[in-house]
Amino acid sequence: LSFPCVVGFVGESFFLWVVRYCHIWGVTFIFLLLMLHMGRALYYASYSKLGVWNVGFVLYLLLMVEAFLGYILPWHQMSYWAATVLTSILKSIPVVGGSLFSFIVGGFGVSNVTLVRVFSAHVCLAFLLVGFVIIHLFYLHQSGSNNPVFVSSGYSDVVFF
Repeated sequence: LSFPCVVGFVGESFFLWVVRYCHIWGVTFIFLLLMLHMGRALYYASYSKLGVWNVGFVLYLLLMVEAFLGYILPWHQMSYWAATVLTSILKSIPVVGGSLFSFIVGGFGVSNVTLVRVFSAHVCLAFLLVGFVIIHLFYLHQSGSNNPVFVSSGYSDVVFF
């Protein structure tokens, strides 16, 4: 499977373990920064700018999915059963649940096919996240950010496009 290959690469390569653990702990750091960013946005009432707020909320949901997909990838007992439980919840959706389950899992149950699909989704979702970050910054540039001290600077806005 993929996890023994990763362990083999980490053991045989020079400093690849640093890259792996930076990737693992980087997720925790990103979520810490995300919570601080959301707290600041709530404190300064940034939710009044709906475009920026809605795209930011979609970014948050996509990051949660990305983190869960990354959690499944080591394919140990905890991640296997997390994938099994979450995909089984899909079966409870009326009408389309069974078909959605089969499409995501790639068969009748969680298997190696599921792992390949999770890895593909994990990689593709990273590019989608970059696109949403660009859209988020575009909306932020359009509406302007909130002034933390609520004082007008007296400068007029400069339009770049």
